[in-house]
Amino acid sequence: MKNYYEILEIDYRASDLEIKKAYRRLAVKYHPDKNFGDDFFTKKIIEIKEAYDLLIDPITRNSYDDDLLIFLNKQSKEEKEKQENKRQYERRTQKEYEERFFYEPFKPFYSFRDRELQETPQIKPIFDLWGNKLDEYLDFFKLPKRIGKMVGAYSDLAVGEEPLTITKKAVRFFKGLLVGLLIGAIIYFIGRPNEVWTIIWFTVPTAIILWFMVAINKFDRTNLFIGINGFAEYQCKENRSNLTIDKEVNFNEITDVYFLHVERKLNFSYQGTDFFYIFLNNENGKVAYNKEGTFDKRNEIQEQPIEINFCRKVEQYWTIYLLDKMEIGLEKNGYILFSLYNNDSNKITPFIKLAIGHITFIKENNQEFTYRFNEIKRVYSKGNQCCPK
Repeated sequence: MKNYYEILEIDYRASDLEIKKAYRRLAVKYHPDKNFGDDFFTKKIIEIKEAYDLLIDPITRNSYDDDLLIFLNKQSKEEKEKQENKRQYERRTQKEYEERFFYEPFKPFYSFRDRELQETPQIKPIFDLWGNKLDEYLDFFKLPKRIGKMVGAYSDLAVGEEPLTITKKAVRFFKGLLVGLLIGAIIYFIGRPNEVWTIIWFTVPTAIILWFMVAINKFDRTNLFIGINGFAEYQCKENRSNLTIDKEVNFNEITDVYFLHVERKLNFSYQGTDFFYIFLNNENGKVAYNKEGTFDKRNEIQEQPIEINFCRKVEQYWTIYLLDKMEIGLEKNGYILFSLYNNDSNKITPFIKLAIGHITFIKENNQEFTYRFNEIKRVYSKGNQCCPK
């Protein structure tokens, strides 16, 4: 006979409120959607729901308590030892699964130990933003200090790479000038163009090569980092210590993430997609981080600009952070709040309260309409609006 009190990790004298709190906590922790449908967690959540439904009802609970007492009294010493061994085996199995998620760097949720670790080890990252091994020739001019254990990173700086000296820049510029003039001279002696085309053929190649030389002479490098508990962006120009961007954000500083993608078309022909990401702290009204730019959706994801890929990964790991912290919000408020963001006025408006078993829509003038899931028969949608029936 199953001991539902042990399944919910509560005492047999637990109140209804304690049962509800235990159910919310375990439902968030072991939900299959949070664990990519792992069979262990699927069976676990079914067992938790079964225990909750039985114990929250006073009639079924009283009947179960009587049956459990009779069962325990009837058990022989051997049977009790067998049951205890079974429970210990189940505890070890559960611990092994939880430990597996602790040591795996890329996972759908992280343990409380991961979340408590805010300091970042000062060692070179191992993986890129997509979970691939970083090339050994890549280097980093600064490492973050408070984003927790690093998951992935990006760098366009090579090991030992330093900005060119003024002399080396001048030599490169002079070589580029000679190459451009040489190309113009070859074209002139082969084609014998008139005066106008002679000027063009001497000017254009030289200008292109000089522009290229100026571009490669620049020392403009970027480092990006994503950790379990935050992210960082650093950019240096002219030398490694001259930081033009020095941004490090801990997920504890963010309450809301908003993003906008707008496709640009000319005569119904796709031209590109503009993106805008903003990471906000709704409690103090401050913007923790924002980024905007353009990408071509027809390209493979990893071929798109690093800025959009970085924002996507930050959003992904902040969402995992939100899931891991969800049980705290549920225990504190009884719901998770979702808000709307107005880009023009920079205003945040509460919109939905999502709780276990019901959803509340917040309308104008703070009017609230609550729908309980077991009362909803159908859901109709039109455009970006929906309404339960």
